[in-house]
Amino acid sequence: MTINACYSQAEWFVSAGIGPINYVGDLRDKRFTTTGMKLNGSVDLTYSTPYISGTFSLTAGKIGATDAQNGPKWKYRNLSFQSMLYEAAVRGELNFKDITQPENAFNNENPDKFTPYIFAGVALFHYNPYTFDQSGKKVYLQPLGTEGETTPYSLWQFAIPFGIGVKYALNSTTLISAEFNVRKTFTDYIDDVSHFHYLDTVALAASHGQEAASLSYRADEIPNNLYNFYDGYRGNPHKKDGYYSVMVKISFQLFTSSPKFYYGY
Repeated sequence: MTINACYSQAEWFVSAGIGPINYVGDLRDKRFTTTGMKLNGSVDLTYSTPYISGTFSLTAGKIGATDAQNGPKWKYRNLSFQSMLYEAAVRGELNFKDITQPENAFNNENPDKFTPYIFAGVALFHYNPYTFDQSGKKVYLQPLGTEGETTPYSLWQFAIPFGIGVKYALNSTTLISAEFNVRKTFTDYIDDVSHFHYLDTVALAASHGQEAASLSYRADEIPNNLYNFYDGYRGNPHKKDGYYSVMVKISFQLFTSSPKFYYGY
């Protein structure tokens, strides 16, 4: 007769992570790049079964971009933005191997310690783009209506996070992981830029104020700039903005499950 152990209970883990974050949008010529990366951090609570997990995460980070670091054709457009970003997300994870069980499992002398995983979910995030005017003053852009908005765009938006990662079990209660997380959003205003062409700055100043007009078209801040007000593009409304991150995490088990034994030959 042999004794086999079955671990049927789920485990709760708490995690903390840190890594780089970047944005995709009208002020970024390349979709994925290390240019302009900033930091983000997260805390997670995970309900884990051997192969399927559910995670609630809170993430905070900073994103931004400037045409000074953009592709050559955008250098003289001279737009820029930064924003703090706060995200709450719920997601499901599929682990390809079970690495959460105790290393001394009776029926496995060499348990798996490493597994890839995939995940997807839903997130709610908050952003608030700002820039600095010629005097160096910090100015939040959404209230200005730099594209002539009659109704300000919402600073709260939904996103779909999805990605891939790898986990490694240091022991039966501690994991480390690294993941690449892409967020598909449904807004084109993370960077405050959307419309193809500029609004007439005289009309914009009359309807929204001189500050809105000045920060809508900024090519004239560069001497002898050839970026044409009439022919130059401000943005692309057909492509939504987004963001992505790389996160390294350490996870600790909150509750240890007791094994359920059964006997077999």
